[in-house]
Formats: sequence, C-alpha cells, structure tokens
Amino acid sequence: MSKFSKQDLQTELASIIIVMGRQIELWTGNERLVADFLGSGLQGCAVDLNPSEVDLRRFPMAQNLLNAYDYAFAPTADDVPDINALNELGDMIAGLPREDFSSNVHDFPNQGGESKIKDVCDAVWGRASIDDIDYEQTDLSIRQVALLADMTEGAVRNAMTASGEAALAAIPKSKPVRIDVDEARRWLAGRRGFIPTPSGTADDPILNERLRSFERMEQLTDFIARHALRVFGGFPQLVDALGWADEAEANTWLDGTYRFENSYAQTLGAALGADAPTFVGKALELSLRRDAETEGAK
Repeated sequence: MSKFSKQDLQTELASIIIVMGRQIELWTGNERLVADFLGSGLQGCAVDLNPSEVDLRRFPMAQNLLNAYDYAFAPTADDVPDINALNELGDMIAGLPREDFSSNVHDFPNQGGESKIKDVCDAVWGRASIDDIDYEQTDLSIRQVALLADMTEGAVRNAMTASGEAALAAIPKSKPVRIDVDEARRWLAGRRGFIPTPSGTADDPILNERLRSFERMEQLTDFIARHALRVFGGFPQLVDALGWADEAEANTWLDGTYRFENSYAQTLGAALGADAPTFVGKALELSLRRDAETEGAK
C-alpha cells in the first residue's frame, strides 16, 4: 500500500476543523466565537475557508495526531510516546464530524472510505501494543498489521493462508479476525516494509540525524539529560553508573560548560547508547563554537 504523507494528514485535520467551526457557527450564530476557534483573521463564514488557511498549531489534539503519525510510521527513541495522548485519540475519533456542511461525505472515520486520521490511530495503537509500552491492546486487527507492514489488507490475509515462517496466524475463531500481539510482533519483524522501533540511539537513524543537525549547545545538553533519564532514570544515576567521582566535572556536560576530552565524550556517548562518532564529533564541534563565541565577546 502507498503510505499517505504527513501533509495529507494535515489537510484532513484542517478540513475537519473547518467543519467543526461551521457547527459552532450554526449553533451560536456568533462569528466572533468562530474566529476564536479557528484563529484571528478568519472571521466570516467557515464554509468559505480553505484547509491551507487553518493554523494547526492552535490545536493540541492536532499536534497529538501529528506526533502519533511520527511514532507510527517513523519511530525514534528520541520521542517517547505519551500514553495519555494515545488514549485520548479514541475519544477524539468518537466526536469527529462525519459529513461536511453540504452533506458531502468526506474521508472521515467510518464514512466514505478510509480516513487518514483513523489510519494513524490504528497504526499508532498497534505499534504501542507491539512495543509493549503499557498499552491495553493485546491483539491487532488486519488493518493495523497492514498499516505497520506497509502492505495491503489483501496481502495480509494471503499470509494467513501461507505456510512456514511467512505465515501469519490469526486468533482461532476471532470475529472480526484478530492477531495476537506476540504473533504480530514476530511476523512484522520479517516484513520488508515494517520499520521497527529503535531499541536505542545507536540504531536510530532519525535520532542520529537530529544529533548531527544540532547547532546550539542547549540542544546537546537537552539530548544528554533526556537520554540519561531514558536509559538510567536520570543524570545523577548515569554519573554513578559511570563511576565519575568528580560530580562537578560531570555536571559540566549537563550545563554545557565541559572542557572537551575525547575519552569523556566516548564514555558518555556509549552510556547513552548513541552512535559514538556522531556524539563525539558533535560534542567537539559545539564546544569549539562555544569557546569561539566566548573569545569573540571579549
């Protein structure tokens, strides 16, 4: 199957928000309330708006869905999924409009075909289950497996009739057909279109690309703090695990005042699970930039 883009998702989100604005308009007859909902400068009849005019940054739920898209289709250890936000997606879907104000059925959930919003929710819930991140779902639908494998539902159904390692076993007598999470995890691992969630930073191309793009010391120190928390439960615990006796010197890596030493950088990067050359190179580059800026300010 051809995976839709993040821009496609944004367009559908904006279209739905316009329909919701029209509902506010119908219920209240108050254009000011519509403008407060959609954003300043968008006064007038909501029906006349184009999705490109909607600023999705105004809507936290829209950002939750965009984050869910990233986790579902481009997972990285640099972004830990918010379980509460994943659960709220179900309530959000239940309240979405099914038709626009001209009674034209859109690709919204349960109407007129597939919905990108619904697909994102299905995919992200499925990934949360196979990643075992304290999510309540213990089995997956055919649709969820197809989305994660980047395959058609027909291809997934065909796998259920295959034999050997390529076969996918369904839960006996399940209606509609469901796949146990352990079986889904096993089968997906062998699919070419499946992108596994990185187990650490070293095998995480998205994270390492972000690390390479850092231009400010604050970005590196934030990276160190977040991944010390992820791996060790916090920076003090990381320092203890490394046996760094000089706590003050260790903390310079957390506040960005460190004096670069290759051995320290190698040790810290390895502890965080980062790609060593990438981490060491970026730590050196940013320390040189910091020192050059300090000298230039004198």
